[in-house]
Amino acid sequence: MTDPLDFLVHFDIINRIEGFVSGFINANWQGAFQRAGVAGITAEFVASLIGRNAWRLYVPRNCGWRGIDLERLLRKYGVKIWDRGFTPECFTFCVKRRQANWAEYLLCRRGIPVWSPRFNPLNDAYARRHAPGSEPPKNRQR
Repeated sequence: MTDPLDFLVHFDIINRIEGFVSGFINANWQGAFQRAGVAGITAEFVASLIGRNAWRLYVPRNCGWRGIDLERLLRKYGVKIWDRGFTPECFTFCVKRRQANWAEYLLCRRGIPVWSPRFNPLNDAYARRHAPGSEPPKNRQR
C-alpha cells in the first residue's frame, strides 16, 4: 500500500498557490528592466506567469536526505527554494533559473543524486573534482 501522504499531496492547493506567487516574487525584475526596459519587464512577467523563470529539481526520496535538509543546504549558499512537493519516488522544488546551475552543482558536489534534466551537464564532472560529500567554502559575511 502506498503512503497516504502521496495521495494527499495532490490536494495541497496552498503550496501550489505559494509556488505560483513565489515565481513572481523571485523574478528578476531589476535585471529584466536593465536588459530591455519595459519589454524586459513584460517578458519577465510572462516568464513568471508560465514558470519559465524557475528551474524544477527532482531528488530521490531515498537519497538519505530529508526535504528540509536539502532546503537548509541550499539556503546556506544563498539558494531559495519554493513550490516544494513530492512524488512516491522524489522530492521536487523550484529555484530561481539564474541560480539553477549553482543549486545543481551544490547537490552534485554533496553527492546528492539529481533526477531532473541537467541544467548544466558539466556539474557532475565539476563535482568529481572534489572529495565525495564535500561542500564549497561558505563566503564570509561582511
